[in-house]
Amino acid sequence: MAVTFTICVERRGAATAVLLSGELDMATAPQVRARIDELIAAGDSRIVVDLHNLVFCDSAGLTAFIQGDKRCAEHGGWLRLSRPEGHVARIMELSGVLPVLAYRADADSPD
Repeated sequence: MAVTFTICVERRGAATAVLLSGELDMATAPQVRARIDELIAAGDSRIVVDLHNLVFCDSAGLTAFIQGDKRCAEHGGWLRLSRPEGHVARIMELSGVLPVLAYRADADSPD
């Protein structure tokens, strides 16, 4: 049974939340990159990606996050990752992106 991949966007204060669910891989990563580009084009360059309902992430997903952060920075913002669980949290730790892209709710600007 295939796991459906979904992207939802909602405004959360000064940032825009992108909620991902399902599996993020080479087939679905282009959707994430496109959504980030759409948000930046609309003036939203402070993005928090909520990973709570993401059950899988491969290198294509990690690349999408790193490229997204670079694109946001080019427009004066940032991209941060929030609430990874299980396998996804382990991948984030092993890859080394979590210390760089981790969202800190106690900071006004999670840089």
